[in-house]
Amino acid sequence: MKRLILFALGATCCMGTQAQVVDDDFDSFIKTEVQSFDKFIDDANKQFISFLRNPWKEFEAKKPVEKRTKPEPVKPVVYDEKKDPVAPPVELDIEDILGQSTGESKQRPQGKINDGEKVGFEKPQPKPATPTAKPTTPALKPATPTVKPATPATKPATPTAKPTTPALKPTTPTLKPATPTAKPASPTVKPTTPAAKPATPTPQTTPPAVVQVPTAKPSAPTSALYIESSEKQMINYCGQRIYVDKSLKGVCSIGNMREKAVADAYEAMCKADYKPLLADCRQLKKDLKLNDWGVFLFVRDVSNALCADANASVVMQQFLLNELGYKSKMARRADRDQMLLFVATDCKMYGRPYFTKDGLNYYNLTSDETCQFYMCQEDSPKAKSSIDMQITNAPLLNSGMVNSVHKNGVGTVAVSVDVPKSLMLFYKSMPQCDYSVYVNAKVNPAVADRLLSSLAPIVEGKSETEAANLLINFVQTGFKYATDQEQFGYEKPFFVEELFYYPYCDCEDRSVLYSYLVRNLLKLDVVLLDYPNHIATAVCFNENVSGDFVTVEGKKYIVCDPTYIGASIGKAMPQFKRVAAKVLKCNYSAIALHLNPRLKYTAKRPIKRQNKVSIFLAYVRYFLYLYTYERASYGHIKSTARHDSRDKVDA
Repeated sequence: MKRLILFALGATCCMGTQAQVVDDDFDSFIKTEVQSFDKFIDDANKQFISFLRNPWKEFEAKKPVEKRTKPEPVKPVVYDEKKDPVAPPVELDIEDILGQSTGESKQRPQGKINDGEKVGFEKPQPKPATPTAKPTTPALKPATPTVKPATPATKPATPTAKPTTPALKPTTPTLKPATPTAKPASPTVKPTTPAAKPATPTPQTTPPAVVQVPTAKPSAPTSALYIESSEKQMINYCGQRIYVDKSLKGVCSIGNMREKAVADAYEAMCKADYKPLLADCRQLKKDLKLNDWGVFLFVRDVSNALCADANASVVMQQFLLNELGYKSKMARRADRDQMLLFVATDCKMYGRPYFTKDGLNYYNLTSDETCQFYMCQEDSPKAKSSIDMQITNAPLLNSGMVNSVHKNGVGTVAVSVDVPKSLMLFYKSMPQCDYSVYVNAKVNPAVADRLLSSLAPIVEGKSETEAANLLINFVQTGFKYATDQEQFGYEKPFFVEELFYYPYCDCEDRSVLYSYLVRNLLKLDVVLLDYPNHIATAVCFNENVSGDFVTVEGKKYIVCDPTYIGASIGKAMPQFKRVAAKVLKCNYSAIALHLNPRLKYTAKRPIKRQNKVSIFLAYVRYFLYLYTYERASYGHIKSTARHDSRDKVDA
């Protein structure tokens, strides 16, 4: 028995010793591989710097295509019962179904960057303007729309599961809406803008809309980035103070615009201790839930603070963006000593000159002027991805609250919202992009809670038709109308929060808001109707709803126009009933994650515990992938370098 016990103890000791040896060997292997990979990247950077020292190629910008003439301003259409009598519903024509991008102002570069080939630019054309005049008060109030049962519309494919989170009570009391069926004798107070009465309820084939609003409270970041220190550089980022590592301060300096000076500045940053600054950039993206544009904006602010002049800042911007994995290319203007920065994005960006390389559009984020310039054609080996403009997470920018109150025309619905000014500064910095960026953007949690919790009791228990009419009346009459040209002097689509910050809004802004309310409160699918000089929405109801409609992928979408003042759902503006519209599908799944309990449960499914062997094999596969991928990129650089030198000889 004693021998058996001694044998067991000995075996246990041996196993422990062997396990320790395996752990030590594994850690040593990982350390060696990381060092080897870092050395490979350093060598690749040296190769890229050598390309920067070579003469840059000249590219010539051709004269841009002239902007389309803005249509003459017209007054926003107001529904009038006598002028717009009840007519049979019509199916509207569809020009194209665009998924997640519009065809508006399509950009077609006049050339591509190839060795020895010149590039032309097309300055993107802005969207056509929406009607410019402010809404006027009609003489007659709208009649109660007569809704006739139609063929039941196909239910949307996306499940409309109710969230488990109970609805919040509104923080500010709201008045109960008048009973839809009650007929007022004579109105005592005439509204400034007529309010559309909810349609007469049809026999319900589905249960009334039940509204539950998710709650979300932003958590304040607590990292060292927000602690003041004399050893760090203070950055004013959208009105918030951020403190970052300043090891690169004064490192990037260029005396002239020649290739050697730029390469020397880039090399100096490669040799400096820049990794803490990169860690600060990644930490800020995590803390504030920034998209890629937010990271670019921070990189630009940091570079401006750490560099003595704008040209050196451009060089540092490219360096930091490349190190963070983003595709960017710096250039030198031919007509003056100015450095330019072109950045690749995942969607169209309007109002910015650009060129196309390897199927990606690189936009000039330094200047909106077309010009001739010189540029190194080679890319940094670390630049792998383009800038993602989508707002998949609401940025946690919550400083400087500004309150606004919006009421419908008769004052029965009131919404009080506090909007963070820091978030408004962030959105103002964004260039004009595809409509999909605005309509699918996540809304600030505090703004969403106040907005949805204020409107939820108004539509609770109502039929889909009644609820949709109440919401569209609020959007039609609760916001003042003006075009972007009148308000800003340039085209600026709004995110949902911006409607509660700026004094005026136009048709696409109202459509973005109405789409958001219908998707979140009623759980119904929505599309945008993009006309030549107008934007409206269409909703796929589960009830039998009569009215003008479009058919998208076999489903019936009833027209709901937030800018057709006083019109109920199902009424399209007369001038657009015979005009084909582009249909932009909204990303319904963008809001499904926090509304559908099943999706939330699936997302939180625990990860299986892994043993040492599986971790080891995972690391091996990871490093083999990096080694193969980077070697391929490095080999491409060498290959293009040989071609580049051959072109120089020929020149």
